[in-house]
Amino acid sequence: MRLAVRNLLGLFFLSVLWPAQAPALTDEDAREAVSRFIEAWNTREPAAFAATLQYPHVRPTADFEGRVFADAATYAAAIDFDQVLATGWDRTRLDSATVVQTGEGQAHVAGRYTRLRADGSAIWSNQITYVVTDMDGSTGIQARLAAGLDDLSESDRQTNAAAAVAAVESYLAAFNARDEEAMTDTMRFPHVRVGRGGVRTWRSAAEYRDGFDFDGFAERLGWEHSEAHSMEAIQVGARGVNVAVRITRYGAGGTLIHSFDTIYLVTEKDGHWGIRAGSSIAPSP
Repeated sequence: MRLAVRNLLGLFFLSVLWPAQAPALTDEDAREAVSRFIEAWNTREPAAFAATLQYPHVRPTADFEGRVFADAATYAAAIDFDQVLATGWDRTRLDSATVVQTGEGQAHVAGRYTRLRADGSAIWSNQITYVVTDMDGSTGIQARLAAGLDDLSESDRQTNAAAAVAAVESYLAAFNARDEEAMTDTMRFPHVRVGRGGVRTWRSAAEYRDGFDFDGFAERLGWEHSEAHSMEAIQVGARGVNVAVRITRYGAGGTLIHSFDTIYLVTEKDGHWGIRAGSSIAPSP
């Protein structure tokens, strides 16, 4: 049974997180998808808003409970604009949308938006990294990695950024050591991984460890170790940080396998920072 589960997980990563090759998304296409998303939200029409997303769709946060939306109808049914209006909201302004990583059919856009009252005053600003994907010629948002409100002091921002980067470094060290327990100690559960056209969640560390096969992974790719060639906290909130990483995988003797970009959402609970979600622009196998 354990072997069967691991084989299924391997197939998931190959078929969903590494789907058929697609052209790289342009920066313009990625930013336009985010703009459409905000414009649709401002219509206050749940169906119009849900139509700007890709499915399955997920929005991990510090307090994420694991819900994944299977289709637009399910997502639209969950939207309650009356609740939003009760906060004094009138419209949302997209303050920035910076493409930080792009590749085959996928891009990561670091966005900041502000919810406004009718008089134009700000209610609050939020930081999100949007996972924009192209599926069958349709571009939309597959996932939203929520770093949280943009209201920290510079000192707190630096402290949280350092804690998040340290968590990612610990994860990569445990991965290279093939230490399953140490690896899941660096993660938060439910844990989410996103790829173009796919979302996978694990409810517990035990479930994740049961489904991951280091030996099979290494054999399939000829992998020996991975190195992070860049790592930056690009969005920092009180309990969430989005960390952009460039990773290279190597085989025996330092042979280059491939490089790829990842965003990790690292979140805090009870003083512990761990990786809640990851979205990788992985190369085709």
